[in-house]
Amino acid sequence: MIIVQGYSQKIDDQFTLKVTTGGRDNMEVFSRLLELNTTVHGDHAAKYFEWLFLEHPNKDEMLWIYLETNNSRKIVSGIALFPLEWKIGNIAISICEMGFVGTLEPYRGRGFISKLNEIFEKAMTERNYVFSLIRGIPYYYRRLGYEFVFPLDDRIILSRNKIPNDQKNNLIIRQATHHDLNLIQKLYDDFYEQFYIFNIFDKEGYFSRFCNNHYNSHTLSTYILEEKREAVAYFSLGKSYDNMAYTIKVPHLTYQQMIKVLQFVKNLPENENASDIQLHVRHDVEFGKFIFNLGGIPLNRYGWQLKIPNLKLFFQLIRPILEQRIKNSIYQGLSTTLIISNYHENIELKFINGVITEIEQYRGYPDLELCDLRIPGSLLFKLILSDKSFNEINVIFDDASVKDSSKLLIEVLFPRKKSYPDTYY
Repeated sequence: MIIVQGYSQKIDDQFTLKVTTGGRDNMEVFSRLLELNTTVHGDHAAKYFEWLFLEHPNKDEMLWIYLETNNSRKIVSGIALFPLEWKIGNIAISICEMGFVGTLEPYRGRGFISKLNEIFEKAMTERNYVFSLIRGIPYYYRRLGYEFVFPLDDRIILSRNKIPNDQKNNLIIRQATHHDLNLIQKLYDDFYEQFYIFNIFDKEGYFSRFCNNHYNSHTLSTYILEEKREAVAYFSLGKSYDNMAYTIKVPHLTYQQMIKVLQFVKNLPENENASDIQLHVRHDVEFGKFIFNLGGIPLNRYGWQLKIPNLKLFFQLIRPILEQRIKNSIYQGLSTTLIISNYHENIELKFINGVITEIEQYRGYPDLELCDLRIPGSLLFKLILSDKSFNEINVIFDDASVKDSSKLLIEVLFPRKKSYPDTYY
């Protein structure tokens, strides 16, 4: 039976696993899931959960997977699957985000999340989702095979008095509306094309999360910068998950526009008496570098946690990217078999005249003499998604190994690249 709304699987005499989608047709299960998630995640999660389940434009495609007791039908554990469309290189990919993971305290330690994750990954397989990701707590999700890949939460602290006071009267800030989405999409696409992996712009998803009258840690407000009554730029403002920092997302901005955005944040009523302002801004983008030039100081960083359940599917997807990298390198016309292993699974890529003609996958410990590249477990994701180079991984993990004769080829196939993925949830 495929994993859709109405799926039910009896676990034992006490518990049954079930699946539902969002929407107002499912108010009865909504109430019970709301009780679970406010108990586990706190009352502050109630409005966020309600928005996702009842209002989000993708609510019909979400899957809420949960365990309930057979006698009282009390929901004791649950996770959610949220679909996303990202781009890797010039290839569109379907992926998903895991959210609202939690088990009531009296029922913890029984492996319920692992059971729910089995159904989660079965649903991924049925829908050809290439990988899943989560903005979760540290370490816990490694037990499910996740690894930190891509920046998620870069912090910078900036003294309020270091934000220039120059009057930018030629620039006016107003709140964005639906009519601004075409401009926002154009500026968004122009900015994100510099990155290897990023969200494909979805108007309704973007408007739902980024264009709200009030911002918090889950939803943002987007503003338009106008010059001579013409819309020229935008920025989105929210709060970090801990409410300590202002989340700011911007495309390419001019010097004057960046000053205007920082002045906007500086002049918020809650910052009137602040000496320092904490910002959640990517360190390695133009805006982040500008803040550092003003005297910003980097704080802690965090990352997306990501899992690729089916390595063969992933390599089939990126085959054109790998072939293009071979074509543009000294390996043009390459004919060889390349073996990549995470010590549990092995992928064989057969090249003939620079084209990948076969991709094979098999389980087991790799043949150390034949294997070209070995990176333990989920750490392999960091290399094959171009988040870290082999040398960066090998500095920390001695059992990351590459044949001397294959090292340059691996660097050609998996160069380090910047990515800037995000979520609409």
